[in-house]
Amino acid sequence: MLFGKKKSSGSFTSVNLRRRFHHIQLSKRKEGVSHAHMMRPKRVRPLFNFPQLERFKKLFWFVCVGGIFLGVAYTIFFSSFFTITKITVEKEGGAVAGSSLAPFLERMKGKNMIFFKTAALIQEIEQTFKNEILLVRISKSYPHKLMVKVDEYPAVLNLRIYNAEKIQKMVLNQIGYSVFDNTEIKELPVLTLRTNQTFTPKSIVMDLEKVTAITEAFQKFRDLFGMKILEGEWKKTERELHLKTEKNFVVWLDLTADIEAQLAKLKRALPKLDIYREPLEYIDLRIAGGDNERVIFKRK
Repeated sequence: MLFGKKKSSGSFTSVNLRRRFHHIQLSKRKEGVSHAHMMRPKRVRPLFNFPQLERFKKLFWFVCVGGIFLGVAYTIFFSSFFTITKITVEKEGGAVAGSSLAPFLERMKGKNMIFFKTAALIQEIEQTFKNEILLVRISKSYPHKLMVKVDEYPAVLNLRIYNAEKIQKMVLNQIGYSVFDNTEIKELPVLTLRTNQTFTPKSIVMDLEKVTAITEAFQKFRDLFGMKILEGEWKKTERELHLKTEKNFVVWLDLTADIEAQLAKLKRALPKLDIYREPLEYIDLRIAGGDNERVIFKRK
């Protein structure tokens, strides 16, 4: 019976060489790991560690912020830094005397500028002087000054009232309120009224619509014809306005109709009616002329 040969597992020398090789490789790996470990930077610990210092810093900032907050709160709420001590008034026109506004101004003094509400006071002033004052504005100039600006309704007419007893003179503002009595303003047009009625000063003498129509009639006649108006006469019952010109003729206008349309009709009639050279007594523009637009006039 034949048996095979047993396979040789290698000589003793070759086994030793392999072991030596593995030992060398393992030694190199350990050296590499050790070298890398030596090259890694070490964490530097602080020389001194003061946890109390951090707490002190936080406390310091807390005290600073709290101090600033308390200082601001005291300045705003309790100190006199923002107290209103000075008030200036800018006012055009003399319909409202400074003494009449004084009680309102005094009420502002001593108030805290920051929390002072101007809207309610403005409304009260405008309501108290509703016939004289058009607009009130109050602005703040920190830390303690208020500036008050008052816009009055402008004066537009000198009114002379002729009655059996006397001649009454008034100055009317834009809404027909008598702002001045027994005086006239030179720059304003003169309007006369003949009546037995006596008007009370500081009262509504004429409604707004009529005042607007009359003042526009004065202005538009001067603009269209370049001719001065010496005076106007208000025919209250007839609801008419008569304008006496520097050429001494009178223009009759209907206050219930469109003033501008009536004057435009006269403007278109100028080629046939020379109002600058004709010796005229009056021109009547009250009656609508239809398609023909006839201008009624009378020569002297």
